[in-house]
Amino acid sequence: MVLGSPSLNFMETNKNLKLVLQNVYSFDIEACHYNIMKKLGLDLSGVDINNKLERNIQIGKMMRRNPRLTTLLRTTTETIITEYIRQNHIQPDDIVIRQYDGLLLTKPLKITSIGDIPLNARRHFFIFISSIDRKKYLGVDVYRKVTIKGIPFRNDKIDAIYIKLCDILNSNSKNIIFTKLQRIKDDLLNSNDPTLFGIPAKDGKVNIYLKDYGEMTISFQTLKIMDPDDIDKERYFKHYLEPFTKSIVVEFI
Repeated sequence: MVLGSPSLNFMETNKNLKLVLQNVYSFDIEACHYNIMKKLGLDLSGVDINNKLERNIQIGKMMRRNPRLTTLLRTTTETIITEYIRQNHIQPDDIVIRQYDGLLLTKPLKITSIGDIPLNARRHFFIFISSIDRKKYLGVDVYRKVTIKGIPFRNDKIDAIYIKLCDILNSNSKNIIFTKLQRIKDDLLNSNDPTLFGIPAKDGKVNIYLKDYGEMTISFQTLKIMDPDDIDKERYFKHYLEPFTKSIVVEFI
């Protein structure tokens, strides 16, 4: 699990924008490298388009064997995204994040199909929070599904807290927002539910951080009977929630 480990291959959010935004739209190229290689007529025999993990592994191996292919795919992807920006007249402050194969924007794209490589709409976030260091983000879409980038290891109960965090921003009162922020923190630190802190691992087991022993991998049954006071809850708060609660405080103070 390694709480606090750095995220990889993640682009920072636009520093000119607020840390807390409403209505952010996500677009990306589906099966990016596969579809570009297909358009270019490159050999894809043996690559299964329907198995994302295997597809990425196979294409990754091809790129490692052929540096020219790597350069071609990366240059082509960058050019495609740039062309979507140009044709949609997207301004710098319309871009929340320019990712490798996609865009997060403050407005929807009007043109989403250029040539044979469309830029597909993925999410409409009604609340979007950048972490205080702008290296992570939290978004909740109109279907109340949470998306987190930069914090890979979580569970459903932690995601439910993220939704609560976004819900408090519906209030126009700073006092109410700060009161509810404190309540969310207190609820986590005082929780008597050890399953809140179990992060799924392999073979049905979970990882957990304890005050005196650090990270441990245990069975879910063991987790359920664990004394909640032995869990390093402060570490969970700092890793999962504090990057976003700080952003809310900065924006509404």
